[in-house]
Amino acid sequence: MKFLASALLASVVSAAGLIDTLTAANANTLIALVKTSPAVLSAVPTFNGTVFAPTDDALAAVVKAGFNASDITALTNVLTYHLSATAFSGASFDGTGFLATVQGNEVKASGSSAKGIQLSSAFGTPAANVVKTHQYDGGYVHVIDQVLIPPTNVVDTAKAANLTSLVNAIVTAGLADTVSKLSNVTILAPTNAAFDAIADVAKTLTVEQLKQVLLLHVLPGNIHSTDIVKAKSIPAAATSATGQTLNVTFDGTNVLVSGAGNKAAAKVVVADVLADKVLVHVIDTVLLPGAAPAATTTAAKVGSASGAAIGVLSALVAALVM
Repeated sequence: MKFLASALLASVVSAAGLIDTLTAANANTLIALVKTSPAVLSAVPTFNGTVFAPTDDALAAVVKAGFNASDITALTNVLTYHLSATAFSGASFDGTGFLATVQGNEVKASGSSAKGIQLSSAFGTPAANVVKTHQYDGGYVHVIDQVLIPPTNVVDTAKAANLTSLVNAIVTAGLADTVSKLSNVTILAPTNAAFDAIADVAKTLTVEQLKQVLLLHVLPGNIHSTDIVKAKSIPAAATSATGQTLNVTFDGTNVLVSGAGNKAAAKVVVADVLADKVLVHVIDTVLLPGAAPAATTTAAKVGSASGAAIGVLSALVAALVM
């Protein structure tokens, strides 16, 4: 069933200011915390958009779990993750969407007849349920039963998700620092079982070849599963690997991704995992590059080393998939 505005929203007549609305919503702890963060407090009078307001109990629980609310930098980071410049009413919302926050990362919103509206944040943290919605003069306040936790960098997220083979490969390739600082990209993260399936080939790779395999799993921009489902197909999607692209499709049931060196497409098994400025899709197969494209004279001078590495890797891949 679709969510009715009348069930979600308070009366729109004479909409109050944000602090008055938070007071009416009994968000007493949140108000007190906002007053200790100068950056957030100064933004409140003119803020338009959406506020996700954790209940007093939710905030008390994260403090009890070890969050130091007196660390103003950390507090501001969390508070701004609860603010979005998008006015999201939640009325008639049914499906999946992503809201950019003032903090810089996204919150994933999911709506269903069985669960209402749920919000997902950092990997491994509980989803927050919207328990009540109020309209204020600049947008909407959604009262939620959990605190939203900003995502951590993608290497730490992979560790938390127990993607140990991927993390080990990143470290072996000398890319840990580079990957942890990535921003505005989508990473396709193979499972441990996927790496096990190419173990015989992987142990023969040079560091440069391993880098090219890993870089094939990095795509520019945040490509949500909803984008792929809507588009049905993204042919020749650019990657960070030298001269390599991927084909991304939705077959009506699954999102599938294939590299030129793969005999069968990889399937996305967990979609839209949020990391810091990075979107992650977990896949069941390691993507493998094909032969390096024919080089022009200029490209040959610049990329001959990488091209040679891919050429050797392609031969190994061919042996694997025959």
